[in-house]
Amino acid sequence: MAFSVPAALADAVVKPPTTFTLSRIFVRMKKTIMVIAVVVSLLAALLWWLAPAKDGQAESAAELVALSGSTGEGSIAPPTRFQTGVEALPRSLQGTEVDGELEVDAQGRLKITHGIRRVFDYFLSAVGEEPMASIIARLRAYIRHQLPAGAAAEAERILDGYLAYKQGLEGLQARVQQSDGSLDIAAVRRQMQEVQALRTQYLAADVIAAFFGDDDLYDRYTLSRLDILQNKTLTTAQRAQQLAALEQQLPPALQESLTAINQYQNLQALTDEWKQRGGSPAELRQLRESLVGAEATDRLETLDRERGAWDQRMSGWLAERAAILGNRNLSETDRQHQMAAARAQRFSADEQSRVQSLELMHDRGETVPGS
Repeated sequence: MAFSVPAALADAVVKPPTTFTLSRIFVRMKKTIMVIAVVVSLLAALLWWLAPAKDGQAESAAELVALSGSTGEGSIAPPTRFQTGVEALPRSLQGTEVDGELEVDAQGRLKITHGIRRVFDYFLSAVGEEPMASIIARLRAYIRHQLPAGAAAEAERILDGYLAYKQGLEGLQARVQQSDGSLDIAAVRRQMQEVQALRTQYLAADVIAAFFGDDDLYDRYTLSRLDILQNKTLTTAQRAQQLAALEQQLPPALQESLTAINQYQNLQALTDEWKQRGGSPAELRQLRESLVGAEATDRLETLDRERGAWDQRMSGWLAERAAILGNRNLSETDRQHQMAAARAQRFSADEQSRVQSLELMHDRGETVPGS
């Protein structure tokens, strides 16, 4: 079973190009940015940060480092002057509102929140549609338009660090898959430590907590989950119990986001293992109850019975169909007529379209339930 790479590691876990610049890191970020749950960012982030840039739109690393610095004497002036940062937005951002928020406290100091990162990502999602210089100019103009001078200066310092951090990921490469295709959890943990160390070079502790706290929480949960799933010293039932207990340790909001998908993934993984070793029905009942509770287990058992009955019907029908098709005393037309009549006797009108689809799969040599 394939497992998702933790969210924060998605920036650097896959093999990035040997050389790339800041614009290449951001080129395929989502075009419409909204407030989303932490869990939905896993594979998308791999594409956002590491996808190659469009032809002719990648600047050199040196140019981007200069552009990301504060404007002033000796800096490279952006090609366009913005007042608010939202003038003539790129096509992908037109008709949208800036995601995230820039806030100050009662003393006019910048509030360090995850909303700052969302603002940065909103504008950076347009890489490939306009030059990075323009995007950074937009960001600076938006910051200065939204915030008083002191808070704006702090937000720009954070922006500089955020961009430098993203570019620093260029040097972080890891192989996290083992020769058998499974995930090397030790390598993932090392990679996580390297990413976290890189953040500390460019961002303050409170910024790191606000920007990446939820990601890190989910990463730790994901690694613990993989530890349990890959621990062959535990029985299937013990793993089911530990997975359920692990999920209960999460904050309520994250539990709610993860419950459905994790229950499905955990149940699928452990049920497949139960089948491979020929476990008993009692064991299957126990692991299901550990993961989804008694009521849901009852429903699953009802579904099992319905599937079993369907499989028997399909098995009997495919045998009868084979006998009709193999009857050389009938013409092709007669065989088709007889087969249609027999199908109509065995299956309702609603079932027949499904049956015919399964017949095609069977004829192609694919596995069909009941065959």
